[in-house]
Amino acid sequence: MSGGIIQFHNCFILRGGQILKDDLWTRNGKIINPEKVFFDERTYADVRINCQGVLIAPGFIDVQINGGFGVDFSHDDENVEEGLKTVAKGMLAHGTTSFCPTLVTSPPEFYHKVIGRMGRTPGGPQGAENLGVHVEGPFISPQKKGAHEVKFIQKFINGFKAIEEVYGPHWRNITMITLAPELEQSSEVVENLTKNGVTVSLGHSTGSLVQGEQAVREGASFITHLFNAMLPVS
Repeated sequence: MSGGIIQFHNCFILRGGQILKDDLWTRNGKIINPEKVFFDERTYADVRINCQGVLIAPGFIDVQINGGFGVDFSHDDENVEEGLKTVAKGMLAHGTTSFCPTLVTSPPEFYHKVIGRMGRTPGGPQGAENLGVHVEGPFISPQKKGAHEVKFIQKFINGFKAIEEVYGPHWRNITMITLAPELEQSSEVVENLTKNGVTVSLGHSTGSLVQGEQAVREGASFITHLFNAMLPVS
């Protein structure tokens, strides 16, 4: 209901660090203060939903999940859509309501084949929301590759053009990219990615603090598994 007010009653909610039995009011998917509805707007809920005593709590957002429930996003290029549905449905039972299916360092032909089939999908009873692909690599440091295959690691040889060359024509299905900021031409890449709405995360890196701070100034806003597969603070 566009603009409609929904009152969830007979439920428990989180407030002030405690679980309380109270009503939850929303409008257009956002929580609102019912006092303003009563006293300022002088109106009531358009819809009342009896929650039958369940707990209403914020859902988890998983920005790095490589698979689950028998699915491995980086090793199945045949059943991509079904794999996404399986993971999305399974995650709801564990409190996760949105996620970024994550691909590890892979050859360009694999990215070209699967990224176009991993586009964003809304969440609902059928499964968690797909926020878009997180590509962890292949623009990372060979010295901090972790479990990634070194033979597939790439450099930004052609600057920002390398993004489409490696990930393919559907690279805009990508929501987040983990890269190493010390790579040559990474400044141009980070700046252009953020301009295109892609979240840049720093990881699998031997970069210095100076290089990391420069990447942040250019738009990087995330770190992938902090202090794992990167240099220690010195």
